[in-house]
Amino acid sequence: MGYWRAAPGGAWEPPQDLAMFVGRSRAAKAITTSLEVEHILAMVQAIPDPRWRFAFQLMAVYGLRPEELQHLQIRQGRLWCKYEMVASRGKTRPRLLRVLPCDDWADGWSLEARFSTQKLPPMQPGLGGGYVGHYLMNRPLWKELRREYEANGEKLVPYSCRHGYAHRAHVVCDLPPKVVAAAMGHSVQTHLAAYSRWCGDDMVDDAFAKAEQRLGQDLRAQSSAAQSRTA
Repeated sequence: MGYWRAAPGGAWEPPQDLAMFVGRSRAAKAITTSLEVEHILAMVQAIPDPRWRFAFQLMAVYGLRPEELQHLQIRQGRLWCKYEMVASRGKTRPRLLRVLPCDDWADGWSLEARFSTQKLPPMQPGLGGGYVGHYLMNRPLWKELRREYEANGEKLVPYSCRHGYAHRAHVVCDLPPKVVAAAMGHSVQTHLAAYSRWCGDDMVDDAFAKAEQRLGQDLRAQSSAAQSRTA
């Protein structure tokens, strides 16, 4: 093959050109961004079809994958996703869907209460992402938002509703990755791989600062209680 050569005297020498042996890095993934709350609210107002409006609300409030719209049910008055998917990092299991504590803007939508009577758009199994993407791409406001996000180096996609849930969970609600991963129906490893941009050094510094503040408050409270007992 000509990969190796022997030096005079029979001693082996490594090849001078190692390019063929060096692995090539994969192309960087396109950036996807979270959909901001103000744009969620604007999209809800701009969607004329009540079935698609309801679908969009569900994706935005619960951080759903588009495909999961076909796998929802009410159990004991609570909304569940029964979607199961086998991935390299494990199996997606049915989960209770939770509204983030910071998302009071969604209180008036009454999604759980409406679920039994409000119809969703028809979709073929396994093609939810395509149906959602096609519908959104035909909405003028979505096209406008895509251009706006792209001008800032971001890429708006149907999954941006799900990314927005993760962003608010970490940045606004200050929830830990393990909790958010469970709420979103994937492993912690998958979650960190997808959303480490919101769990970086700034987030770590902020978490430490808050922990120090809480610890300081606890110590001051304990000291005050001890002084009261000895007074």
